[in-house]
Amino acid sequence: MSGSSKAQQTINLEDMSLQQLQKIKTQLESEMDELTTAFTQMKQAQGAFRECKACIGMLRPENQDKTVLIPLSNSLYVPGKLSNIESVVVDVGTGYYVEKSAKDASGYYDGKIDYVQENAKKIQETVEQKQASYRGLLEIMQFKLTQQQRQQQQQQQQEGGSGAPAATSAA
Repeated sequence: MSGSSKAQQTINLEDMSLQQLQKIKTQLESEMDELTTAFTQMKQAQGAFRECKACIGMLRPENQDKTVLIPLSNSLYVPGKLSNIESVVVDVGTGYYVEKSAKDASGYYDGKIDYVQENAKKIQETVEQKQASYRGLLEIMQFKLTQQQRQQQQQQQQEGGSGAPAATSAA
């Protein structure tokens, strides 16, 4: 397999029509919206993992046997007693739960926080690249529009004054 098949093809935007540039603009806007949504979701996930880690930090000997409210949903809680501060049940995704020591669970959430942070950083870099491309595209579109307007004005002037140039009278 040749290495040239993996090379990126570059397209000169200045050679494209305004209609083609408009399609690219729409596509870039859509991609930026999707990436921004993904970035927001990553930050929300990171916040949730940090909250889980903070809750694990509350498992201290002085809190053992204290009454706590256990969430059954976002708005429904039941009272319970904190009887075991040594282990927790961790949601590892897709409906699976694993019992871990508090120390292992804290390490697990540290790993998740770092992983999400790295992905959010990559998404942010991609958004910044897309924004730069978008700005460049807008500049080219503005240049083409200005150029098109000038051509239309010149054409109108040529059509309006199609006769010989007006003679100036010497007084």
